[in-house]
Amino acid sequence: DHVHSFVAYFECAFTRVHKPLGFSTSPFSKYTHWKQTIFYLNDPISMCEGEEITGTIKCTPNYGNKRDLDIALNISFDGTH
Repeated sequence: DHVHSFVAYFECAFTRVHKPLGFSTSPFSKYTHWKQTIFYLNDPISMCEGEEITGTIKCTPNYGNKRDLDIALNISFDGTH
């Protein structure tokens, strides 16, 4: 199989209130206006069953616009291809 992108979403829970509530932006959850974010890879990753992709995601505030985030993905894959 080939990995062309990663999808990110978030879940939020407000549990320390009188009536706990929360929501998710997962593609499997009820629609919200926040939706999901897709990160396309410059080069697809070819992988086989049982192999793993590991990595980190780093979000930092954008200095030019406080409402924006700068996002960096650090991906590691040591597969047979």
